Amino acid sequence: MKSDGVTLAQPGTPASIGETVVIYCTGLGAVTPAVTEGSPAPLAPLAWTVNSVTVTIGGVAAPAPSFHGLTPGLAGLYQVNVAVPAGTATGDAVPVVLSVAGQTSPAVTIAVR
Repeated sequence: MKSDGVTLAQPGTPASIGETVVIYCTGLGAVTPAVTEGSPAPLAPLAWTVNSVTVTIGGVAAPAPSFHGLTPGLAGLYQVNVAVPAGTATGDAVPVVLSVAGQTSPAVTIAVR
């Protein structure tokens, strides 16, 4: 999802190099401050993942995410805010992979121009 939080990075509305995209996902593990299971994440302070998250887009390592944790106001949904790195190939199906605590996600795709 593009940085406006509502536009999907798809062929008609691709993400740009340098633009921040918001990746919504599950399974990133413990957060601090801790949030009771099933409860919405707080707006402040933000609930960051305990473990660092790394992202590759098109096989290129993205800069450190500006946020990786539970989505404020929602229960159990994580988000990772990361800029599309320079050198990323453009196209309609550019692979995105997250890694955390030694685990790597399956690739998903976004459009990049």
